[in-house]
Amino acid sequence: MLKVNENQYQISFENKSLELTPKEYDVLKLLINNSFKVTSKSEIISELWSKVELNSRVVDTYISRIRKKLNNLGHPGIRVLTKRGYILIS
Repeated sequence: MLKVNENQYQISFENKSLELTPKEYDVLKLLINNSFKVTSKSEIISELWSKVELNSRVVDTYISRIRKKLNNLGHPGIRVLTKRGYILIS
């Protein structure tokens, strides 16, 4: 199970901290907070980049980086549901 330490802006899995950039932290924290449902790309953009116009591939890039980092720690990762969004695998 992923644990969020809000005070230190850290997310850990099995007592190992993930090395995340600030925006990777924000994206993963959003997925953790919404782990009960599929989170769409547009929801992520409106929540984390509301005042900036983005290429939709930016979210895909962040998700890809986070998936690799989770994988390196042995976490099952994030499931990509084509044309629907993302969900954290628990």
